[in-house]
Amino acid sequence: MNLKKIGMALGVLALILVGVWLFRGDPIFMISGKELQGDFSPYPKDWKFTDEYSTIAIETRPLDPHSVTTLCFVHEGDLYIPAQNGSGKDWTQYVLEESSVRIKVGNKVYPAKAERVWPLDLAEYQESIAAKYPELGERSPEDLPEDIWLFRIRPVID
Repeated sequence: MNLKKIGMALGVLALILVGVWLFRGDPIFMISGKELQGDFSPYPKDWKFTDEYSTIAIETRPLDPHSVTTLCFVHEGDLYIPAQNGSGKDWTQYVLEESSVRIKVGNKVYPAKAERVWPLDLAEYQESIAAKYPELGERSPEDLPEDIWLFRIRPVID
């Protein structure tokens, strides 16, 4: 009798988890999300305010949204989003196919385009990275993983 109750409870829990997965919005930690939820805002003139946030979210693939939580930093006024193991991530491949993205910082969602920085010389960005993430800025470029991709965030221009 107890096994039957446990089985029913597990079944209900499984249905709840499937519902949460199917209807999720924002990413949660390492779990990807779908369409970002928040207040729509126009593309900002200055991204410096992102220094107040250790992570942000990026949404790719507008017709079938896919969003992830990630780091970001500002370099010479532009927002940059790195991707460790960039060649193995779904979101980076989606950006290569379609550059339209949405960026969520706090509760605000911004329309943007993402362009891959290639070729990449991380030493050029080291000071800007260290300003926001001192623990990362202390590492020499030789100590960093080899498959880091970097995306510059740009305004949407029609």
